[in-house]
Amino acid sequence: MMKRILLSSSVLLALSTPAMANLKSDWEKILNNYNMSPQYHSFCYSNEAGQAQGSNPHMKVRLASVSKLITSYWASESLGADYQYKSEFYLDGKHLHIAGDKDPIYSKRKLFFLLSQLNNLGIHELDKITFDSNLIVFSKAEEYTGDILRMTSARTAANLKDFFHTPDWNKLKVAYRDFIKSTPKEVIDHLQIREELDDLDLSVKSVQVVKENPLKDVSEAKKMIHLSPEIIKYLKAMNIQSNNFIADQVFNKLGGESEFDKFIAPKLKEWLPNLDIDRENFSANELSIKLYSGSGLPEYKSSQRLDNYATCSIIVKIIEELDKSLDLAGKSLQQMVAVSGSDIDKSGPTKSTIRARFLSPKVKNSLVVKTGTLFHTSTLAGKVSTQQGSKYFGVFHQLRGWKGHAKASQDEIVKKIVDSYGGAEKLEYQKEFFFPAHEVLR
Repeated sequence: MMKRILLSSSVLLALSTPAMANLKSDWEKILNNYNMSPQYHSFCYSNEAGQAQGSNPHMKVRLASVSKLITSYWASESLGADYQYKSEFYLDGKHLHIAGDKDPIYSKRKLFFLLSQLNNLGIHELDKITFDSNLIVFSKAEEYTGDILRMTSARTAANLKDFFHTPDWNKLKVAYRDFIKSTPKEVIDHLQIREELDDLDLSVKSVQVVKENPLKDVSEAKKMIHLSPEIIKYLKAMNIQSNNFIADQVFNKLGGESEFDKFIAPKLKEWLPNLDIDRENFSANELSIKLYSGSGLPEYKSSQRLDNYATCSIIVKIIEELDKSLDLAGKSLQQMVAVSGSDIDKSGPTKSTIRARFLSPKVKNSLVVKTGTLFHTSTLAGKVSTQQGSKYFGVFHQLRGWKGHAKASQDEIVKKIVDSYGGAEKLEYQKEFFFPAHEVLR
């Protein structure tokens, strides 16, 4: 055991550089300026050898919404960044059955789109709609940043009836007009969305959940497919807005808490073999990383609050591995996570948590970051594109009350990282309009 400790320490000393020492010193000075003690906070970044350096890099920290980066990594590794959710629609006369795929964005916009699709296929009257437990319909899915939401089949049924039974539309008429106004013409044309309310006409008598597809073996039944965009686009919208509903639904589809434990354990052993020695503030039997939710929201078991946790070193490694994996797949981290200076929408489904941060020419379009805030936590993690390559970093403040000083210190240390590595290198990135459907129902 002592031999391993000495080896770990000697390697770290050999890797030390003035830039590393300066960044740790810079961090401590920044905290001192804001009357914050370094012992309660963690800052780390990847050095030239890919090792996490900084202040308390192996200390146990709460993750808040930085958890969404881990959820993104798990989804990308398990499903593939190009994965598309596939919903199957079966039609027999006036009976429509929908077989779901746990698509997390059956939102208002998707429901309006699907209504147009059904009308385009000549469907105007249905005696019943049935669906299975894998269909989750939440009209506010694209805008939800609240607490963990437990969806029920009854709520899905009610949402389907509300949106697909147009004779009872009242407020939804206003919502549909707003939907058309906010959707680019090229999207409307590509997806064949009906623009006029008078062109929408569908009546539905009943909606109910069923255990099995009643039309699966009906030879006369017509089968249609709805494909989502690639999941990387879902995750991008989720990360920009910090959408809790989408994150938790993705996490649940992948298997939740227990399956994540199995997924991450062998990777930690490979990445950080000495973590059991280096880690701080953990009890003996605790895992080094634990996700109770995909969003970063706390879970409650037996009235006990359970927050996602890890170490800064783990988070930095996950971001680095995610970046490498996406690059091998012909994609990029900026296609999945918010880019400074570009992803700054002030409203809508991609309303950005960094819309007012990192806007100076010095760092604009050179950061790919995720924020996180809970009542006792303020976090920031991501990638800085510098003249000397990509630098991965994390900042984890553990404090209660006002988070202004925490965010200010995060912004300052990011600028210090940029300066330490020769300045920023602008990222190649073209912002796209996000819509939760890929093509017409077919």
